[in-house]
Amino acid sequence: MKGDIRAEACGRNGHVERATAERGGEVVEATRGDRHEIDYTFAAHMNRHKFHSIGTVSKESTQQANQRLNYRPNFHLSPPQGRLNDPNGIFLEGDTLHTYYQHDPGFPHAPKRTGWGHATTSLSSARPWTHHPDALYPDLPYDKDGCYSGGAALEEGEVWLFYTGNLKQEGRRIPSQNRVRALDPAGPEGGFYQRDPGNPLIPDAPEGYTGHFRDPHLSRIEGGWRMVLGVQTQQEAGTVVLYHSPDLERWDLEGEMRFDLSAARPGLSPDLLPGGYMWECPNLLTLKDKATGKDKNVLIFCPQGLERRDIDGQTHYASSDQCGYIVGHLEGTVFHVERGFSELDYGHEFYAPQAVEVGNGEALLLAWVGLPAQDEAPTLEQGWVHCLSLPRRVWLEGGRLRQLPWWEEVPEINTGAREGFGSTVVAESETAGAFALVDDAGNDVLLVESGGGVVRITRGQGTRCIACADPQLRLIADGSVAEIFAAGGDISAAVAVYGEDRCRWRGWERR
Repeated sequence: MKGDIRAEACGRNGHVERATAERGGEVVEATRGDRHEIDYTFAAHMNRHKFHSIGTVSKESTQQANQRLNYRPNFHLSPPQGRLNDPNGIFLEGDTLHTYYQHDPGFPHAPKRTGWGHATTSLSSARPWTHHPDALYPDLPYDKDGCYSGGAALEEGEVWLFYTGNLKQEGRRIPSQNRVRALDPAGPEGGFYQRDPGNPLIPDAPEGYTGHFRDPHLSRIEGGWRMVLGVQTQQEAGTVVLYHSPDLERWDLEGEMRFDLSAARPGLSPDLLPGGYMWECPNLLTLKDKATGKDKNVLIFCPQGLERRDIDGQTHYASSDQCGYIVGHLEGTVFHVERGFSELDYGHEFYAPQAVEVGNGEALLLAWVGLPAQDEAPTLEQGWVHCLSLPRRVWLEGGRLRQLPWWEEVPEINTGAREGFGSTVVAESETAGAFALVDDAGNDVLLVESGGGVVRITRGQGTRCIACADPQLRLIADGSVAEIFAAGGDISAAVAVYGEDRCRWRGWERR
């Protein structure tokens, strides 16, 4: 934002209560309590008393766009402005779900400055998200080219966020792993964030790997903590590496994860273990298989560079970037695979999931409803792009992950109930049949068919076919995103949807 920016009043602890900015003769103002005005006009980095541009959308133009457009979902997290991608640092605090996410608030008008956004919602019932000021900005020497994805760790009442700092120097990418202490993230200010003075904790990729070394995910183990990161070898193959720490501060490399396939049975995809030039966003979980009662390790990851395959009438690896999982048990750095690779979601847009264990052998999962390098969307008319999936309850049963919305009920909402937001419509069926998502103009925007051992999802001219013996369906369309759950959670699919009248939905209708 060019022009003068000044704080006009400071409250307790010296934090900014009200600020104004002048740009091209226009004066805009935001206050601490007016979160959306802060997000839509300019981002106040209260923790450091700095202000950062988030683009050129004025308060007036945003209000006009909201009156004219209705793309926003009610229950899927979308950014106040700019570009959202991966979910980061999710953790639970009582009934509250804290979700950080990759956020480039100036997109597409300003140079890329990816940091972390922050929002919360209730886990007890489906409610709109509450936005808080952004938590991280790329403004230190080791992360000036981006605060990239990572996870959270809760230790002795403290919340620590871990992320990959991106630095581009002399034609080389220097990735570092860093931590941030989150103070009072549930407080009225939305948290204060202190980077560790010892950053970077891991200053670069290990020897033998390229600068593609990112996305730390943490889990507690006996004697300390484990960190798993996605990495690319010098031979341009994707894999993951493991680190260990006794105290979340000192980290030692355990080594590259090796995969024992000697006892592996096939998953639901063509490969026991996929290739790809990079594995992003790994999650290493311990879940109880509800069919056997035994604890299993589940490795979720996103292999890039897989080619689409159509086998026996079923589509595999249809999106430009994939995500899936393997099941087995980890021993040292060796993952003994018991069930090979399965795709996690069969929708057109689903990537970079992050999961957190929640007890009872289950997990909560969120994912990005979008894909890398696919940012052209009608929602840009409204000043934002992409959203996250609904929070999902994830469990393991018979070596297979099953997923359903965390909330047992998602209420229907008519367009116009919230300015700038679309409608939310739901449907359920226990028997075979077909449902179309119909907009107010009467157009079938999405067709979902179940029966005959298959689920078919048709959007435009493309159809995806997924083997599924149980025809049961649960369908949710919320603004510009639809999520499909079949067979009690065996199958899930997230899809971006746009009607002729934006996202004003008449409902799901039988065909």
